[in-house]
Order: sequence, then C-alpha cells, then structure tokens
Amino acid sequence: MQFPQLRGKRFPGRVHDAGGFTIIQITITLAIIAIISTFAIIGLSSARASLRLQNSVRQLSAYLEKARLDAIRRHSTSSVVFTDVNTYVVTMDFDGSGTVSTRTLPFENDVSIISTPLPSVTFNWRGRTSACTLTFAVQNSKGEQSWVDVSDAGDVTVDSNVDVVPAVDFATVNTNSDVATSAVVAGSGVHNNTVDCTGGDSGSAGPPISGSGVGCTDTANPSAISIKKNGGGTAQITVTATNTGTVTVSKPTNLNVTPQTQTVSSGGSVSFSITSNNNTRGTFAVNFNSPCTTLTVLVTVTN
Repeated sequence: MQFPQLRGKRFPGRVHDAGGFTIIQITITLAIIAIISTFAIIGLSSARASLRLQNSVRQLSAYLEKARLDAIRRHSTSSVVFTDVNTYVVTMDFDGSGTVSTRTLPFENDVSIISTPLPSVTFNWRGRTSACTLTFAVQNSKGEQSWVDVSDAGDVTVDSNVDVVPAVDFATVNTNSDVATSAVVAGSGVHNNTVDCTGGDSGSAGPPISGSGVGCTDTANPSAISIKKNGGGTAQITVTATNTGTVTVSKPTNLNVTPQTQTVSSGGSVSFSITSNNNTRGTFAVNFNSPCTTLTVLVTVTN
C-alpha cells in the first residue's frame, strides 16, 4: 500500500546521512602527522649525536685517569696516543698483573678528534706530563664540540680550564711577638704562577708555508698563530699567490674566518681574519686553497 501524502516527510530518530572524513581533512591530518614525525626524528637524531659525543669524551677522560694512576702505581710510564681522528691506543697495565699491554679504542660513530696534530700524552712515574696543558678537542656530526684537558700535573678535566692559575697577591709581613726582628718579607707585586713544564699549546708564529707544484710559490704568513677563545682576539693571515685565481677557506666549526673566499691577482696578497667563536681550545688546522696549492695554518686557541 502506498501513501503519497507521506512522501518527502522526515521522521524523528531516522538516520539519513552517514558520517565520515573528506579527502581534504585526511590529507591535512596526514600532513600534520608527517611534520610532527619529522621534528621528532630530527630531535632524536640530534640527541643521539650529543649522547655519542658525551660517551666518547667520558670514555677518553676515564682512560686518561686510569693511565695516570697506573703510571704512579707501577712507578713507570703509561700513554694515550691517537692513531687517527677516530681511534686511540692506551698502553698500561689493565688488569693489575704488572704486565703492560696495549688496547685500541674507537670513538662512537660520527665522533672525531679535531685537534692538530693528533694529540698524545705520556704520564711519568709521578703522574705528570711534559706539556703545560694538552687539549683533546672532539666534535660530532652535528658540529657540537667538547674537550678534555690534561695539565702538566696530570689533572684531567672535561670542558674546563685546568691551566688557569689565579694571581696571588702578597703583602709585607712585619715583625711581631712571634717573629724574629730580622724576619721581614717585603711584598709589592704579584706572584709568578708560571707552570713548571717545557711544552704547551700557547702557539707562536712560524715561518711562511710555501706551496708545491711547478712554478708555485704561494705562501701563508704566519704559518702558526695563537688567539684567545670565544672571540677574545683576532689573528690576521696573509696569503700570497703566484697565479691569479680564488683563495677559499676550510676550517673547523669553532673558528670563524672572514672572508671565506677572496680573489687574488698574480703575485698579489689577500688577508683573512680568524677568531674563535666558542670555548673549545686546542690547536686546529685552517686550510687556504690557493690557485695552485693548499696552505695549512695552525691556529692555537688559548684562554
């Protein structure tokens, strides 16, 4: 039976439309998920890189401490020597048996030493070294840096300054009831706290480096220089080229060289300014790629 008069009528409680998402809504949702996932992956990758750097530095500092204590205990020597930018060799008595052995230890992935030349340290029977302060500067794939310092006294610190000795003022000591009349110490200056070591990382200007190749006499002057950390000073390097062309710079991330590129004429010279942009210390290689060779300048960053 048909009821024409009911056609087109709506009845309460009857469902006519099915709910759902449009293609645009689904696309927007997927895009948001993709963006969030990308940031999460980037953050996780950065965190892992930082953790690898920290683990590598902690392991290095731990073996430096162990080597120092071993040298004192055996009344002999022990050493930590880098064989390449990712690997170092520790020579000491590892098991306390009195027998010295050697172990090769790697950094974690994407972590490398950036100090130049490859650093090494030997502890003597007193746990001391021959260098004023030796710095092991380390970097990960993200450009994050950390460093381990070993002072001439054998002190090992991470991301600190072991060679900063405060100036000590002293005053005149006059006689009193407990001091003989002849015991008068005159004091009018500051005590000299120069460390008792023969080497160091202070850096000094060396002779110009000459390029190689047929008819190539390019030079970088000076070939070694020292600057203060974290923008505390500026070094000027002059590159003289045999041929007309472009001089470009390659450097570690803790140094800033301006400009990065310069055009030089035949027989002409161009100058570059070098500064430190963080607290990482040590000696680092800055390469100037001239028209006919690569010139390396050693830049030592100090306190």
